[in-house]
Amino acid sequence: MVNKTHRFVMPFILVLLILGLTLPACTCQNTTETTPPEQLAGGALTFEAAEYVSTDYGFSVKYPKDWKEQTSTEATTLFLAAAAKRVPAISISVQDSATFAEALTATLMVEGSDINITAERATTLADGTPATEAAVKWKAQGLSANTFALGVQKDGKWIIVAVTTASLLAKYDETLFSEIVHTLQFN
Repeated sequence: MVNKTHRFVMPFILVLLILGLTLPACTCQNTTETTPPEQLAGGALTFEAAEYVSTDYGFSVKYPKDWKEQTSTEATTLFLAAAAKRVPAISISVQDSATFAEALTATLMVEGSDINITAERATTLADGTPATEAAVKWKAQGLSANTFALGVQKDGKWIIVAVTTASLLAKYDETLFSEIVHTLQFN
């Protein structure tokens, strides 16, 4: 009996840990229009921020200060941080793809399948840089996940900032996730 329980529980715990380290966002809520952070009350963020800076690609992104940096072995992932429950999590990656949808799909395919971009639209960063944002429903390690992502094409590469959660562990908050990804800023 103990051996049977062990064979079920250990893989389940492993999947939850992997999801927490790699996911970008999840739930069954409908996509809503988002407000970039510069349009929020005086441009102030609604969260206390930490900042990731990429000197190689010349950009920075802010994320909640209480999210802890995680390690990733994926070559295209530049940065990964997650909340205490391991979700939500922010991932920043660079992809060589022709379109945003292709770059986003390639980013998520590393950890999942059944990727469905439910909404994709043009947006701009605070400095006027053209960008594309999307809401995605997908399966990460077999579990339902939701992601809110933003991409900017620079020098033939897509910079993808994505926030993901698994609905079993943390609520999908598109307003917050959009605010986080829209902090992308180029130097």
